[in-house]
Amino acid sequence: MCVSGGLHAVLPHLEGVVVEQVQQGEGVLVLRARSRRRTARCSRCGKYSGRIHGRYERRVGDAPLGGLPVVIVLLVRRFKCLTAGCATVTFAEQIPGLTRPHARHTPVLRDLLVRVAQGLAGRPGARLARRLGMSAAKDTMLRLPRASPLQEPGAVRVLGIDEFALLRGHTYATLLVDLEARRPIDVLPGREAAPVARWLADHPEVEIICRDRASAYAEAARQAAPQAVQVADAWHLWNNLAKAVEKTVTGHYACIRAAHAAVHKPEESPPLTAPDGILDVRGRPRRIVATIRERHRDVHQLLAQGRSLRGISRDLDLDYYAVRRYARTPNAEELLVKVTQRRTLLDDYKSYIYQRFVQGCRNASQLYREVHDGRPSTNRSARAGPSRGSRCGT
Repeated sequence: MCVSGGLHAVLPHLEGVVVEQVQQGEGVLVLRARSRRRTARCSRCGKYSGRIHGRYERRVGDAPLGGLPVVIVLLVRRFKCLTAGCATVTFAEQIPGLTRPHARHTPVLRDLLVRVAQGLAGRPGARLARRLGMSAAKDTMLRLPRASPLQEPGAVRVLGIDEFALLRGHTYATLLVDLEARRPIDVLPGREAAPVARWLADHPEVEIICRDRASAYAEAARQAAPQAVQVADAWHLWNNLAKAVEKTVTGHYACIRAAHAAVHKPEESPPLTAPDGILDVRGRPRRIVATIRERHRDVHQLLAQGRSLRGISRDLDLDYYAVRRYARTPNAEELLVKVTQRRTLLDDYKSYIYQRFVQGCRNASQLYREVHDGRPSTNRSARAGPSRGSRCGT
């Protein structure tokens, strides 16, 4: 099958190859292709050569189609350089717009991964890319933004200035953002007025400065950019409003609580039961128990539909070995044995904590002090409880 005609408008980066076969495997689309040209240019001397030295297959990831990952299996030819004196004896052909030396992604796929990595990077970026049909490791999502060339900021009309912590409480820096282009343009050391003033003095085109309430930034703007209008951004306005409301509500907490109690009568809570490995004190399944049962049900439903373990791992966003453990266990209760029988440091204190909880003590700090001071053990009756600090601030 030759990619030509209107298909070039959809896949313009495949214009230089002939797609000979399209195969749809398990969750992946494979395109087998070869170059259209009979010659190739040497990367060192720039001369063309038509003498073929050998062939090999190269696999390159491409942008997804219809939500499916795409892999291009390209038949690459290695040519002999015919230029006398050229240090390159043989060289592999490169398809313009499709391949680069040692690259495992096409430029189209690389550009998409870079955009995802700039927004998330790391494991979150890798998970989002996998959901979009682009497979990439977390280390790749960290390496791509670092390898991307930096763009010149150009003229900045609306400038955003804010501080951020490199090490909270110790080391701070100032971030400058082009708000019209919506991208950062520079990072200045510290959060003092001098570095910001020097930067503004070199950029007289700034017309609007959007900043927080820091006095240092205001002083730098007044000194180095008197022509610019200083405004506050929406986030800081909402943040200041939220802090003012929180401070007001905290100051009138007793009044608000009394008014709420007068209107809404407290509902009777269901009776508490002794906690065990499966249920909590409210008689509801523990969160981890419900999660294990739900995942076990989903894995076996997909297995019944004929899905593979790798496909289930991608669909449910679970580790492959976790999916294999669920698949090999026919009954979910077998998976709960380790959860319900797992020993913790609280096992010797659960009876006393439950007793105090039923009595109405909801102060976690007080319960901790009682348990810590009393130090009950398995050799001592839990009903006796701790010897000191039995008062609860409820």
